[in-house]
Amino acid sequence: MSVIGLVENRSGIGNAANYTPLVRIYADASCLRNGSIDSSAGAGAVILDHNRLEIRLIGNYLGQITNQQAEILACTRALEQLRRCCCIEIVSDSKYVIDTMMGRNRMRTNRSFWTRLVKACYGHHVSWKWVKGHSGIALQEVSDRLARAAARVGCDLSDSELSRLSGHISVGADNINIREFELELEKLVSQYEVQHQSFVPPSNFDVNGTFPSAFSA
Repeated sequence: MSVIGLVENRSGIGNAANYTPLVRIYADASCLRNGSIDSSAGAGAVILDHNRLEIRLIGNYLGQITNQQAEILACTRALEQLRRCCCIEIVSDSKYVIDTMMGRNRMRTNRSFWTRLVKACYGHHVSWKWVKGHSGIALQEVSDRLARAAARVGCDLSDSELSRLSGHISVGADNINIREFELELEKLVSQYEVQHQSFVPPSNFDVNGTFPSAFSA
């Protein structure tokens, strides 16, 4: 999780106690080897405070859960970062999440995940928007890349790393360029993979092809 103030705008806030931030959340999930015993899921989110033009990034490793569960948690983890009542639009490419939260589907499965998401909505004014995946929405693509990275490295991306990544998201009046962000994220993932590679010594099989004992030379 990280914060970068792209533009700080304190004008027009009025009484801080009555101020309600306008927030948009772009949330996505990734599940490598979905449905298998060695699945690896990650959640990514971009939280944008429109009044301050402040961005917070999330890249969380979620463990061995399904893609649907990860999509629910991506929205939940993002909402849980907010510390005051906000007017929020949540953007996701998961019809499963959007249709369920808009009442079109019933919460028949994954009940504990839905319960946590509903609780995270308490105290906020939340609307939901579905977008097609990989349709050119830059900040949705950022959330996708963060989710994939967390699933790939098998751990949360740290605050300091996400703060550095935030600095590579260039926000202009008409467009957002995330290419530098993608390049820096790929470097970070490569570093994680090198650092967390398990040391596996050369196998020393006997004539029967059995593994040598861990307690013998």
